[in-house]
Amino acid sequence: MTLRPPAGRSASVAACLGALCLLSIAPSGSAAPQQGLDPLLTAYTAGDHEVVARSLLTSNDFRKLRLLDGRRLDRWLGPWSIVKTDFLIELVDRASAVAPAYVGALVTTGQRYVFNRGPAGASAQDDAAERRWHLIAVGVLQQRLLGAQILGYVDALHARRPLPANAGVWDPRIHLARGIGQEQVCRMLHATARNDRLLSEFEGKAATPPAVRQMAIECMQTALRFLENAAASDAVRDEARTRAGFAAFQLGRNDDARAALDGATGSADRTVAYWRALFLGRVSDALGADADAERAYREAVRLFPDAQTARIGLALALFRLHQDDDAGEAVLAARRVRADGVDPWETYFDGDARFVAGWLAAMRKARK
Repeated sequence: MTLRPPAGRSASVAACLGALCLLSIAPSGSAAPQQGLDPLLTAYTAGDHEVVARSLLTSNDFRKLRLLDGRRLDRWLGPWSIVKTDFLIELVDRASAVAPAYVGALVTTGQRYVFNRGPAGASAQDDAAERRWHLIAVGVLQQRLLGAQILGYVDALHARRPLPANAGVWDPRIHLARGIGQEQVCRMLHATARNDRLLSEFEGKAATPPAVRQMAIECMQTALRFLENAAASDAVRDEARTRAGFAAFQLGRNDDARAALDGATGSADRTVAYWRALFLGRVSDALGADADAERAYREAVRLFPDAQTARIGLALALFRLHQDDDAGEAVLAARRVRADGVDPWETYFDGDARFVAGWLAAMRKARK
């Protein structure tokens, strides 16, 4: 079975890159205050947490606010303010939904803003606000598949807030984000590939060009290293090992993949548990361990009954085990899954996007 890569958002990525180019050439002369943002901020400060979503409905609404003019936005932000930090992350989240070309520029401005507040450690409340900013901003970057920007973001965080002195502004998921960002970069390198293994040929008449193949391999080797490093943190160990297992599998290192996945047991995150079971089934397929593959796919189906990817894997494993009747039923079950059913494989490359709504809700609750 081939795990089909979830549909990419290359158009959004291209649009965002274009937006960053616009940012770099925006006029920097003295601009009038961002009056358009002031009433939004006033309402938000008063507790109207829906004002951004209610007021900014299209990319044209963002354009009117001139949010790509980073220097102008810097002046409007002014000195450090927790409420402005939270408000800015609301803009980032809203841009992801209706104006993705603005996400990269807003995150760049926001990171600069939180860094310019001065050294971390003086205020636990300020550190918590910065920590929240980094977590949500990186989650939105993952949502938009902006892997290269994620890598740059984490590198900047390492440079400006090095550990262990700045532990208060770091979240363990930021360490994992470096690996996820690298996975996204690798995904974009072979976005036209139809197989889930970098060592496989592209579908069609032409094989993967040797130079592209080597770039993809080196890219995934880097992702594997980042993910193995992230696994040192208890809070993200299961997901880091699961992703490391998939990375090793894509590199053709099946025994290493199996070891990583075996070490990822016990995740309380049902989505991560599903990924682990799905990948374990795929690795077992590659190792010729059909009975193990069947058990892994059944576990994935148990976790998410509407996940078609796992049901197809189960059907193929049953065919290889010559359980033809059961395999036929598994095929029918795969065809009967609900159209709106959840298959977490489809959001694998989105990383922490699945948490962003909850993090924002917690932020808003804390503001009340």
